[in-house]
Amino acid sequence: MTRLYEAMFIVDSAKAKEDYAKMEGECLGCLTRHGAEIVKSEKWDDRRFTYEIKKVRRGTYILVHFNSDPANIGKMERQCHLNENVLRVLILADEDGVDAPTYGAREKEADAPAEVSE
Repeated sequence: MTRLYEAMFIVDSAKAKEDYAKMEGECLGCLTRHGAEIVKSEKWDDRRFTYEIKKVRRGTYILVHFNSDPANIGKMERQCHLNENVLRVLILADEDGVDAPTYGAREKEADAPAEVSE
């Protein structure tokens, strides 16, 4: 039985600027190596950290939605932690589905003026 999951990867921004496709490929490889079926992958944001992670000050966030057998999630997380280019990873069951608003969409909604009804 497969289930929908989402994974948030944080990779070094300097390396992501050099070759984003390679960084994204490494993140997706951690998942597909253990049978994940990628549904959607997107670059989410580039941010400065509050504190250093593995001597890195900035990170690029990559959000991936995928289908997988729940028994393989632990293996995927271990594989991601072994990858030196992945600074952090969080894998959660996706309760909202893939069509949930992305970071950029939420930010634009917050910046939009509120409608005034008279």
